[in-house]
Amino acid sequence: MMEAEFPEELQTKAYGILSSNDVEPLETLYSHLFGSQEPQRSQAYTFLHCCKKHFPHLLFIKLFFVVRCSPVSDNRSRSALVLRYVKVCDLWPKLSLIAQNYIKSHILVCLQEEVSMPTLRLICGIVSEMGSEISKAGNEWPELIEFLLNSIQSDYEKLQQSALWAGVGLFAKRVTAFGAVISLIGLFTSSKGRNWFNDLLRAMMVGFFNLLSHLKEEYARGAVNELIMLVMDEPQILKPYLNHLVLDMLNVLECKKVTDETKLFVDKFLLAMAEATDLAPMMRELPHETMVRLLRTAMQLLLSIKDDNAWYNTESELGENDGKMDVYKAGVLFLKKLLTALGELQILPVCFELFLEHMEADEWKKRHAGISLLAVIAEECSDEMVMKKDCLDQVTAIILKSFRDPHPRVCWAAFNFMQQPTNLVEAMQILYHLRIVCALDAALDQHQNPTVKSWRIFEPRLSQLTNYVVLRNDIDD
Repeated sequence: MMEAEFPEELQTKAYGILSSNDVEPLETLYSHLFGSQEPQRSQAYTFLHCCKKHFPHLLFIKLFFVVRCSPVSDNRSRSALVLRYVKVCDLWPKLSLIAQNYIKSHILVCLQEEVSMPTLRLICGIVSEMGSEISKAGNEWPELIEFLLNSIQSDYEKLQQSALWAGVGLFAKRVTAFGAVISLIGLFTSSKGRNWFNDLLRAMMVGFFNLLSHLKEEYARGAVNELIMLVMDEPQILKPYLNHLVLDMLNVLECKKVTDETKLFVDKFLLAMAEATDLAPMMRELPHETMVRLLRTAMQLLLSIKDDNAWYNTESELGENDGKMDVYKAGVLFLKKLLTALGELQILPVCFELFLEHMEADEWKKRHAGISLLAVIAEECSDEMVMKKDCLDQVTAIILKSFRDPHPRVCWAAFNFMQQPTNLVEAMQILYHLRIVCALDAALDQHQNPTVKSWRIFEPRLSQLTNYVVLRNDIDD
């Protein structure tokens, strides 16, 4: 709004309300702002914009005074909401240095004393915005960093939560062109700045695990999502801490108490780091043991498959996908993307190691997961696998054995693998044609399951196999 739009009478009224100690006019203002009656609502917004235009410093101080001192929870909440609405970034630079220092000190007291969680979350947002403005101006706020560290490490859950809200918002806050994220490093430019950042990040992870241990997974997923945004926008910030972050996230993925929904968020974070140009080289150089743990946790997603009765119905619309849960499908996609991001040379040996391990398992779900993993790596690494004769021999022997697996879903997975249009399957067809034909023929004769018996190969590369098997069956009949 232009200055001419605000009459002198309205400006005088605004100054009188903002400069007085009486909060009752603000309470009336809130009732109109958050109400639905017109024209009171429109008039209230006009008054608010007049305050912001002509008296931004007084508006900030007045709203903060109510947040800090009002005994009425609704008034504190509404004042915080209005303060965020008028934008801290617009008002903060208008304050004097004395006023800024006063608010910096007292808003940390608010974080400790506020009892209303919705209001506390709003205050945390204000703190994050203040931190961004302080950093962009080239200044520091060491008291905030110390507060966040102490709060996350405390035993008081409310303090831990407020520190997470404020801290994550501080480091992943999205403002113009996301420049604020990197500019926040200015908060750590003292001689111990690097240690401050490291300590805070470690403390935030401690708080993250504490949320999980208290079954506050919704908040934990929010924290992971903020980290994902940070990786996407400014990945170089996390370079020195990548190894620790990967190990922390693997601990989450390996925890049986954590839900699949939260684990999928963690997978997205790990994948974001693997795909980030600045972080990918470091991800490819993870120790072998860490890489094994990473892929083993991904394999756990492939166990999310049910032996659904509908699968045994040849008339089922879903067909082979019956019983495959969303988590299973997400696991296959995660493996494909991870393989592409990390590169075949680094990940193929680990994948093949896990494939062999799962195919020796007693549990049918693990054997099924093993073939699913094989299908993924065959799409991306066929040429590398063909060039290794031992690998080709092992895959062929295991697939032929799986044709006769006691569980029909494993058999079906093996049959479907042979339909893949990959160089690996083609090489198997050429080099082991007769063995495959005989094994397939025997398997179809042996199985009584109608779904397995209904299997047919439609790929042109396997037409010779199909014709042979169909001919044998016709002769036998």
